Amino acid sequence: MQVERFLPICTMSKKLTLILTLICAFVLGWTASAQSSYVRYVKPEDFGTKTLYADSVLTSITMPRGVSKLSNYYKFNVAAFELFQVLEDPDIDLMQVWVCGSASPDGLWADNVRLSEARTRNAVDYIKSVMNIPDYMIHAESLNEDWDKLAELVQESDLPFKYEVLYIIRTKDWGERKKALQKLDGGRVWRILEEDFFPQLRCVRFAIFCKWDPSKPYLSEPVSPVAPKPEPVTEPEPVQVDTVFVRDTVVMIKETVVVEKPVQEEPAPVEPVYTKAPREVKYHDTPWMIGVKTNLVADAIAIPMAGLEFQIGKRVSLDLQGWYSNTNIFCKEDETTNIYGFAPEIRFWSKDNAMQRGSFLGLHANVAWYTLQWTDGYLYQNGAEGQYGADAGSGAPAWSIGLTYGYSLALDRKAHWGLEFLVGVGYGDYRQNLGSWNEADGKWYIHEHQNATHIGITRAAINLTYRFSARRVKPEYYENR
Repeated sequence: MQVERFLPICTMSKKLTLILTLICAFVLGWTASAQSSYVRYVKPEDFGTKTLYADSVLTSITMPRGVSKLSNYYKFNVAAFELFQVLEDPDIDLMQVWVCGSASPDGLWADNVRLSEARTRNAVDYIKSVMNIPDYMIHAESLNEDWDKLAELVQESDLPFKYEVLYIIRTKDWGERKKALQKLDGGRVWRILEEDFFPQLRCVRFAIFCKWDPSKPYLSEPVSPVAPKPEPVTEPEPVQVDTVFVRDTVVMIKETVVVEKPVQEEPAPVEPVYTKAPREVKYHDTPWMIGVKTNLVADAIAIPMAGLEFQIGKRVSLDLQGWYSNTNIFCKEDETTNIYGFAPEIRFWSKDNAMQRGSFLGLHANVAWYTLQWTDGYLYQNGAEGQYGADAGSGAPAWSIGLTYGYSLALDRKAHWGLEFLVGVGYGDYRQNLGSWNEADGKWYIHEHQNATHIGITRAAINLTYRFSARRVKPEYYENR
């Protein structure tokens, strides 16, 4: 392939980048070792085979954990310079440039997939920004969690429980593989993998594939134009397969027949067995919170109050609270006191992160039933005129509606724990009978019926809350808050 199909390079500044890279290479003693070259010669029919993914074929440029932005620019510039040399040489036929990003298996599968794809994309964009090369000449592939390379590294190591690790990688599916490795030797093997092996999987793997001819080394690092290095020539090892002795009384002749050893082909690599595809986890922009709460003010006067809150939109939530008590701390001798009710509320939050922090406006309602003896000796019970009974639920309830203003204060970074301060004003209506219980007759005696309305405070609370997400959210949700 001729240079004219891809050159000149985009701008003079990019030329200057390559020239500076070449100068740095000489200063730092860059040699043509197999570790520093990215050019590979291959037969066209071998494209698409598993061999091309081997660690000895794709050269790795490692990256920090969790980072997709390119670092280690020196190595990427060396790769770009070698690509420049290939394009400049009319005797070399460029076939394709491979760029494969990968991630280590620690962390969530979905996060590792995104990280691997971002590393691949950023490396491709950088190479294209430096070299004017068309898209079809670049093979970009995300290797995700690169378990195949991990198996290669383990195979060449002296890792404890080495063969158990290889068995787990090659036979168990993705969902069971991590759990099995983490349990091996009480977690010690997993810690060794995290410290010594996983950093090598956080990388971009790179290769420049050129068409092979007999003068080039097949699938190995070529003779560098910067520092030529002759390829060593090895003589075939003689093998003695037959010996003939000829004797007479004067001379003994020993004749040896020499043949070359047959070349043995390397066994094909063992493919890992995947019995089940990894479960795809869907991530959302909104966590869809659920909250559990109690009203500290009501709890303080021995009327336990509990509630649930559900996020039903980015800025909307539904709050449901209820209470019950058969204890009257103001008149402890009374054994018939019972109070119960519920209070629904729809809330509109000032920010998208509903229920977690910030102010809100609400529309609330209260419904309550009660039988309550007060310090004046009378018993008050909800109900219409003439309604009375041993159960407060037999009468018409007291009710109110109104508007609420509140503020939610988060107690931790992800707003799981929080405090809510709120007050509500509105309209209330209650009907009650004032009477006393006659022990001799076992009956209620009504002394007075009261109908009343109320405009003013209809709700007040300090709620202690615990909130949790009903679904997974993108990591950026918490980072950008």
